[in-house]
Amino acid sequence: MSQFNYQDYQNVVNRAQSAPSTNAVKIGFFKLKDGEEALVRINVTKLDDLKFATVHKPVFGKKFEGLGTGFTPVSCLNEVGSYSDACPFCKAAAEGHDVVGKAAKVVYVQMLVAYKDASTGAFSAAVPVVWERPAGFSKELASKLRDYGSLAEHVFKVSRLGAGKDTKYSLDYIPVYDKPETVTTDFSAFNNFDITKHSFWIKSAEDLQYFLDNGTFPAAEAKPASTSANLDKVISSPAEEKKIEQALGMATTTTPAPAVQPAPAAEEPKPAAERPARNFSGFSF
Repeated sequence: MSQFNYQDYQNVVNRAQSAPSTNAVKIGFFKLKDGEEALVRINVTKLDDLKFATVHKPVFGKKFEGLGTGFTPVSCLNEVGSYSDACPFCKAAAEGHDVVGKAAKVVYVQMLVAYKDASTGAFSAAVPVVWERPAGFSKELASKLRDYGSLAEHVFKVSRLGAGKDTKYSLDYIPVYDKPETVTTDFSAFNNFDITKHSFWIKSAEDLQYFLDNGTFPAAEAKPASTSANLDKVISSPAEEKKIEQALGMATTTTPAPAVQPAPAAEEPKPAAERPARNFSGFSF
């Protein structure tokens, strides 16, 4: 086993403690049931703040086996507006595949949301979420920007009516709710947020073809947690000390403890980025 002294050990500990904390707050997905409503503050000051993607979702009632829960979309490999065979999923969807849906343009809206309690009528404390909507929803947000300026400075009410394909949402400005006490103005949960590690998977053409040939995605490393781990902590457990030894390039002779299977994540897992996000400048709807 290689040798190291206390100062070597402490240097690694100090690096872990001084590393910038990325984003330790879990960011969920915005969800309302039929008839429910919520207050939201939208993290959009200009249209360029919106994040778009073209994704393939599983056909309703189906899922992508071998890929997390199976319901998270997969990024389309074609450039926006193209549906060529360069993307195996585009080709499969065009041929009527029973699991792979056609490519869909979506927009991901960062929000702080306070949900309404149906029994009391009170609104919860605000939590950070992402709202996935058809890309055309950006037109409504553009209209709100023209009317109210920065959406981050106002509180809106979102209401849902209907279910399934008949679902409709309304986004209304109600002045009585427009105050920081109702929905906080603190969007820091979205600092360093990467939509490609949260809302859809990015997979290679080989992986997509593997799914088409085998009905499941190839085994892969575990997907990152919904947000990056907070490194600003004290190293105090044997497991953490082992990581430090590994960081120092050491091999240990200690018999490792049996691996413990982690509990299922409360949210859908986040996809590991495998390719840069597309530039959606000049996006047309």
